[in-house]
Amino acid sequence: MSWSEPEARTRIEKLVREVPDVDVRRFEKYLPLYEADKALMTARDQQISPPLFSLPRGKAVVVDTVQVYIAISNYDEYRLEEGRETEASHDRALRLLHLYYSAADRVIEKSPAQRVDFHNGRVHAVVLELEEGGISRDTLAQAMAFIEDFKQVAHAANQQLANGEFNAVFRIGVDVGTCVAINNGTGSEQEPMFLGRPANHAAKLAHGDEPGVYVSDAVRKILGQPELGVLEQFRGLTDVEIATNSARLSDGESLEFGVQNRQQFTDEVVGNWRKEIASGDFPDFTDPRFVFSYQEPPLSEIDYAELMPSKSIRMPLVSMYADLSGYTDYIDRAVATGGIGEAVRALYVMRQEFQNVVEEDFGGRKVRFIGDCIHALIAEGSENETSSRDTVASATHCAGGLHSSFALCQSILGGLDSLGLAVGLELGPTPISRIGIRGDRSVRVASSIATARSEKMQKDCEHNGVKLGENALAAAPVALADILTEGFAAELDYGDVAVCLAAPAPSLASPTYARAHVPSPTPEPRAHLKTE
Repeated sequence: MSWSEPEARTRIEKLVREVPDVDVRRFEKYLPLYEADKALMTARDQQISPPLFSLPRGKAVVVDTVQVYIAISNYDEYRLEEGRETEASHDRALRLLHLYYSAADRVIEKSPAQRVDFHNGRVHAVVLELEEGGISRDTLAQAMAFIEDFKQVAHAANQQLANGEFNAVFRIGVDVGTCVAINNGTGSEQEPMFLGRPANHAAKLAHGDEPGVYVSDAVRKILGQPELGVLEQFRGLTDVEIATNSARLSDGESLEFGVQNRQQFTDEVVGNWRKEIASGDFPDFTDPRFVFSYQEPPLSEIDYAELMPSKSIRMPLVSMYADLSGYTDYIDRAVATGGIGEAVRALYVMRQEFQNVVEEDFGGRKVRFIGDCIHALIAEGSENETSSRDTVASATHCAGGLHSSFALCQSILGGLDSLGLAVGLELGPTPISRIGIRGDRSVRVASSIATARSEKMQKDCEHNGVKLGENALAAAPVALADILTEGFAAELDYGDVAVCLAAPAPSLASPTYARAHVPSPTPEPRAHLKTE
């Protein structure tokens, strides 16, 4: 498999012709239309998605939001067993996510919040402002209530449904402001997104080891508290500040502020959950149910709809994150200058081409889009084992192809010179499944040390480039040393990689992974991967 400039150009030009003009409107003008559709669907006993969850491809809505990120700050403790990833540790980590994803969705179903995405140990939720004039204290209070309710339900579910096995610690980031809501998914694979600085800032506030609720200065201003500047990430709200600034709808119309007894709500949610487990409609968290098997490459043949805890994948592969650097500034300028439609059309084209490169050119599989970033998986091998050298070589070719396609997008679309593309790669054993609340609300997950490190490698690139993690670099063809400096290249396109790897060359270390073989998270000094 390989990348071809003529084929990529043809694809991109076709996407440009086919992507619809984007109808951009304020949320206040969108909401009455949504409410009318909701009333019609309800009269027909049909369900309707929450507002902005399943927008048509040609729609974009400008909306004031409270952005909430909930991260399990001690998640890595559950991914490792005596310092190594094993099938048992991956089973435990996925059961942890299964529990907390389900808790989040069950609380969301009964609150004004709505889910945006789950990603590794993070929950992304949003509360929409229904009125004009920016985020009100009432709307912020509803977001704080969601946070309080989630923590209570998550704790109770762990104690009552999982026998206290998981002691998750949460770090929560909150910001407010205007975002552009779009949707990239179809059918049961909806991918709602909120583009703009508030979503990015909330995610950054949720990043760190110290638990607590960390809010932006914009949030503090609404709460009447002094701004902190660079200290935002170091000083969280106290429990009293959170409780007294949270509120739940008390009679369907008015808000009840102040310290509240949330026990009745928690008992109801967890009680219904326990009934589903007893009836067999939901897995028992005390009984490991993740059954793993090897997936023969290419991974593009993975059908997520077929995955479930009892039918999951676990195998060595390369995890890839490719992020459009500078897009937040780009979308902010678009909001300020009235160029939202063109900015959204450009994003649709670029992300679809990135998925085409991953899946059509290199047989990989997209996990999901996370804002302007794509998370994907790549593997090369036989019906029962993965070749580490070939996998890293293919993933590096793919990273070069992404950069080459990105350059074509910049040339064809125009106006994208301020953007860069940062790509991170890492090799390691990774489980793949669908978890969370029942039915269509379940979500794709691929979560391992490799996925975490590949995301870090992408961030280390800053504005542009490609960076390989230590395991990927240890298994890489030695010829890549000609174009990588300590695993990094600031400028790298498909031609660079293709020329570099044109001649057969040995790898720095080229073990073959069998289905039961698992590399250590840290490579041995001899630059080969340890196996079980």
